[in-house]
Amino acid sequence: MSAQIPSVLKIGWAAADITPSRPVNLQGQFHMRISQGVRDPLTATALAVEGGGAVVFLSVDGGFFPAAVIDGIRAAVKGQIPTLDPMSIIINATHTHTAPMLEDGMYPPVPAGVMTGKAYANFLVERVAQAIVKAWRDRATGRAAWALGHAVVGRNRRAVYFDDLSQRPGYKAHPGHCTTRNAAMYGRTDDPMFSHIEGYEDHSVDLLYTWDERDELTGIIVNLACPSQETEGLSVISADFWHDTRVAIRRQLGEKLFILPQCSAAGDQSPHPLWYQAAEKRMLDLRGIDSRAEIARRISRTVAEVLPLAQKERSGQLILKHTSRLAKLPRRMITDAEAAMLREGIAALEKRPASSDPDPDKRLRADSVRVTELARCRLALRRYEAQKKNPEFAARINTVRLGNIAFAAVPFELFLDYGIRIKARSPAIQTFLVQLADACPGWDGNYLPTARAAKGESYSANCYCNSVGPQGGQALVETLLQDLQQAWAG
Repeated sequence: MSAQIPSVLKIGWAAADITPSRPVNLQGQFHMRISQGVRDPLTATALAVEGGGAVVFLSVDGGFFPAAVIDGIRAAVKGQIPTLDPMSIIINATHTHTAPMLEDGMYPPVPAGVMTGKAYANFLVERVAQAIVKAWRDRATGRAAWALGHAVVGRNRRAVYFDDLSQRPGYKAHPGHCTTRNAAMYGRTDDPMFSHIEGYEDHSVDLLYTWDERDELTGIIVNLACPSQETEGLSVISADFWHDTRVAIRRQLGEKLFILPQCSAAGDQSPHPLWYQAAEKRMLDLRGIDSRAEIARRISRTVAEVLPLAQKERSGQLILKHTSRLAKLPRRMITDAEAAMLREGIAALEKRPASSDPDPDKRLRADSVRVTELARCRLALRRYEAQKKNPEFAARINTVRLGNIAFAAVPFELFLDYGIRIKARSPAIQTFLVQLADACPGWDGNYLPTARAAKGESYSANCYCNSVGPQGGQALVETLLQDLQQAWAG
């Protein structure tokens, strides 16, 4: 087997403002939220790296990407740079819940004057394609180095109880939303039957720094296991804590610095602690800052702290190898009993009358929740029918070797345990997991839960939320590791 030889690196960066100029329907909740202004801008950031092979990383302040948007971005880039393989573009979302919808149909039609999901998607495709093209055309000889830092940001958000919550007096089923056993996302920890937090947390921050020919720092990939959802329930356009983090890093290291965020495996993580909330709030009050500023302080501190260490080993010649392929994974099979439950849920939701609340905002909220839940029931029932003909789910996965580090990108909201398995067994010294990369199932089963989560159910681990289950999750782990091993062979 031939040895792999490092190549001279060419690096290019670019960014685009993707903030809409009109009100939009925000993605991420079961009810419609028409934006009421802009709290902070949305950004798309592109990093092009060439050296033997080529790869373009694109990070977007958004929820997730429908296939049509991914295809549109690649086609737009291909039209301007025919020599760049469109499959070399790895696109990920930061998973903020305060960015626009990219499709229509999951909610009622938007009011007059509000930008539709399709209209925003067209705007986004044009803007991010311009950023990718600029990053590619601006690439020049540069150097790169990596480092590992730590910052407490993501927390496991699933509480587990001694009893079955569905058997408690007064329990009500939630068709289209979730089924319940002994776990609950954002469950109360002051409950007398609270047992424990379901899973692990990963506070590592994987960092890739780049420099130009003059040895000036040009950009940073910041990869950590937490979606951008600290102020996720607001009705304003916002990049959430990544905006505050960009501001904090640039204040320390340079206002022109490019910052490309990546959300690592974090399907069961969020920035919200389930216990010690009062203690956390007290410390914020004593500091005189809010929770987003605190997250930004933690991330920017570690980014700046380990930079001098990374500089010691920066290199302009590294092995670069990218693999992109469709992995066929076992589906999360919907049982006959669950299919019967889905039909019952559809019937109940279809009979539910429209809201008569005199408050128009409350009326819109109630009616939009019904539309969303009904759509999710129908999507799950459609999967039940599809699994009879095809028990596999095709997911595009990407692996990249850059020197002694690796990137592994998947389209799911991947529970943390899978990310840890990959990191622990990877041949790379550091492995940057990237979730919600490429086209993902979206409303039709984004989450990929662990076996213990599937047993406890609740939101994120049930038939409404999972196109792929624990069996497919482990198959995904093994496939990614196989590709990474191949990248290190020779």
